[in-house]
Amino acid sequence: MLFRIKRRLAYWRYQRLVGGIEETPPLTIVDSPLRIVSQVAVPWDVRMYLVAAKTFYRRIGHGRFVIIPDRTLPRETADLIRRHLDGAVEFLPLADIDVGRCQRGGCWERLLTCLDLATRHYVVQLDCDTLAMGDLREVREAIASNRPFALAEGAPLRSFAETGRLARRRPEELRHIVDVAEAALADHPEAERWRYVRASGGFAGFAPGSIGRNEIESFHEIMVSLVGRDRWRQWGSEQVASNFAIANGPNPVLLPFPDYANITPAIELARVRFGHFLGTYRFQNQILARASLPLIEGMRRGDAQLRAA
Repeated sequence: MLFRIKRRLAYWRYQRLVGGIEETPPLTIVDSPLRIVSQVAVPWDVRMYLVAAKTFYRRIGHGRFVIIPDRTLPRETADLIRRHLDGAVEFLPLADIDVGRCQRGGCWERLLTCLDLATRHYVVQLDCDTLAMGDLREVREAIASNRPFALAEGAPLRSFAETGRLARRRPEELRHIVDVAEAALADHPEAERWRYVRASGGFAGFAPGSIGRNEIESFHEIMVSLVGRDRWRQWGSEQVASNFAIANGPNPVLLPFPDYANITPAIELARVRFGHFLGTYRFQNQILARASLPLIEGMRRGDAQLRAA
């Protein structure tokens, strides 16, 4: 109970600090095959989403948006989002997404939507708790050259077999489903064929020609057999599947660190151009809101939509 109260209070403070995002002018949309996909918790993450979407788009400069609301989206909220995104948005209700042989929940609907769209579009998966604070040259280049990208913080591409062997050397860490799943990759029937990269599921690029729904559904079924259905259903299994999809795409780009980083107290924010503000830390001293304020103010002043720092 106390945790929920503290979290609601933290959200309330965040909403007050970033309320100015609703006073910023709409984006200038440049249509293109790019699709920017986000799952949005209603109503808590709507302002956070607008900050993430508008700061990212100002650095990329083209494409359209796809939003997966986690529950019924009130008409006034949908109208607010449409106004800020200049109407270039499609809403896909979470419950309407076909998960096939995969599980429902845990962001699996979001991943499968990205993969379905990537049969004909380049797709960027953008979490609401992300912030584009500087030039995103590497992301623009990845999109232009049809290469998937991952926020990997220095982690390399490895085979399933090598990933599993390395994970098993640190058994004291095998508590989270990501650690458990990575250790199990050594037992995958095609462990020498497939590649893997440990990366964040909060910001990822899926290129046409990458792993598709059929491969992900098969991967899901194999992982259930390796780690158990209940374990695999824990939060984080979708991130493992996302990492698998990106690692086996055409010449994936591993974004440089710390330019692209998951934001923790150990990260020097001044060195970061794109940050994923992890839930554990995003409200500590309202770090996400405070990093957002100068960007919001720039939009309120009418600063030009940027594609470079």
